[in-house]
Amino acid sequence: MACGSAPRPEARMASSEGAIRGAQEAGAQTVPSATLYLKLAEEEREAALALVKDDKNHRAAYMLARSEADAELAVALARAARAQAEAAKAAEQVQDLKTKAGK
Repeated sequence: MACGSAPRPEARMASSEGAIRGAQEAGAQTVPSATLYLKLAEEEREAALALVKDDKNHRAAYMLARSEADAELAVALARAARAQAEAAKAAEQVQDLKTKAGK
């Protein structure tokens, strides 16, 4: 089966775009490790769109799936960084309260 005989991956294009938007909204561009995967997701999506233009839909669908997965990883990394920062702040507040209570 030739690559061009596959249908256009419309659903994958939409889900990839949504995942990238979600990563941006989660603040992935402010977390270095997440930024890497967000950029990778954007590049993979662009490559996939070029493949669609060349009627290489099977390969495009694969690239879009990778793009979506990398964007979802960027979301997870951004959320983890935010949770870690919040946990560190809470631990600091607990320590401050312990110090004040000990006086």
